[in-house]
Parts: sequence; C-alpha cells; structure tokens
Amino acid sequence: MRVVVLGVTGKQGGAVARRLLADGWQVRGVTRDPSGARAQALAAQGVEMVTAPSFSGVEAVFAVHPGPLAPELDEFADLEPVVKAAGDAHLVYSSALGADRSQPAKHAVEQLIADLGVSATVLRPSSFMENYLDPRFGLFGGELRTALNPGTRQQLIAVDDIAAFAALAFAEPDLLRGRTLDLAGDALTPPEIAAAVSAATGREVPYVHLPIEELRKVNPRFARGYELMNSMPEPSADFSELRKLHPELMTFETWLTRTGATQKLFRRAEN
Repeated sequence: MRVVVLGVTGKQGGAVARRLLADGWQVRGVTRDPSGARAQALAAQGVEMVTAPSFSGVEAVFAVHPGPLAPELDEFADLEPVVKAAGDAHLVYSSALGADRSQPAKHAVEQLIADLGVSATVLRPSSFMENYLDPRFGLFGGELRTALNPGTRQQLIAVDDIAAFAALAFAEPDLLRGRTLDLAGDALTPPEIAAAVSAATGREVPYVHLPIEELRKVNPRFARGYELMNSMPEPSADFSELRKLHPELMTFETWLTRTGATQKLFRRAEN
C-alpha cells in the first residue's frame, strides 16, 4: 500500500511517515527541499522524496500545512488541488483545534472536504508536547515563562500520537471516515506543566506569567495564539473516546518519560 505524506519534513509529517513505514506502507513524501538533512534522513529510512504530490497508485493521503506558522503561504489555495486530486484515496487532513473558531483557512479546507464528499478523516491536534523542547514556547533560563493564564488548561498532544491516529484512519478507513477528532492526550495548567517538568528533571522549574503585551512586542502572531488559548472553554477533547481508539495515548508525564524528552528538558532547565 502506498501513501502520500505532505509536509514530510515537519513534526507531524515526519512522525506520520515513520509510523507508516513501520506499519509496512510505501511512503511518498512531499517536501520543498529534498536535499535537506531531514529529507535525506527520511529517504535513508525508505521514504520516496518528491517536490510535488503525485496521487497515481496511492491508497491514502496525509495532508498538513504550517498555516499560521507560515503566513506567507495560502493554506486553502495550497490544499484545494490536493483535496480535489485525492481521488479514491482516503484523506487524513490535520487541521487544528478550534479551527472553526479561529483559523478560517483550515476551516475552509475542512468545509471543502465535506462539500466534495471526499473519503476523509479530519484530525484537529492541540498544542504539541514537543513544543516545550523549543525555547520559543517558554522553557528557558531555568523557568517556564508563558503568556498562558495560570488557570488555563492547555490541551496537549504528542506528535507520535497524531501519527497513531492517522495510521488508524488509513488502516481502518470505515471506522473513522467522515469523523472529526479533537486530539489531546492531556490538559494541564502552566503551573502543572512546570511541576511535571520539575519532577521529571529533578530541577525546580518555576512558572512565570508573561504579560500578553510583552509577548506581542516580540511576536504578535504568537500573542494571538495565546489569546485564543486563554479564551478557550474547558478542554474539548474526549479523552475516554480517544483512548478507546488509541489506548497508548500519552499524557504529558508519559511523554516526558517515554520519548527521551526529559534529558533535553533537563539541559533546558539548567540554562
């Protein structure tokens, strides 16, 4: 069986490609830079690297787009031809949590999929647990400094779990065809995240609230994202239903211990 994976050198695309390779799929990965280090590493694992999607002879398509992280790109314009060209292949579109409220381009892609009656599953991932390995997302200088309000429960998902849901949708399309899943494995407040990192690393990592206006001066786009998270109601993901589909769904604590993230965060907490 062959699958096309868009954005294969990104966090989600790479995780999906590796999971599907392990499951025995032939993976055709789409990237703008096939000579880059990430692309070459995936090619060495068996991914066929291409610069433009080709859907001939494929049974499945994983579509993801950087969206707000690449404001110079038009997500709907980029993905409309993909959705229309997918044919009989089952499409998994990775949108975003709250797309219907805050990300019009992603929601427009969701609507296009529904309007065309494409065989598809829509995944709406929450914030990646892996983001905490990036100092831009708050863990730096020995503290967790974020614009999330202390009482805001941030929904979190590991990219390996996104890949697991994509793999399930491809393996059993009848089970998830036509469904939209809000994806999260945990929902924690910033002090709870700081406490989990402290416990995992053995280093006291305090939570420091960053005023939203201070963040806006540095990165207005990130500020808008945090404003959205601060305004969201209680977690929307149905953890019980998600674990019925994927029993190994990771909590933040599990992700810290299972994936090797603790060692990386230990270094981050020290500096």
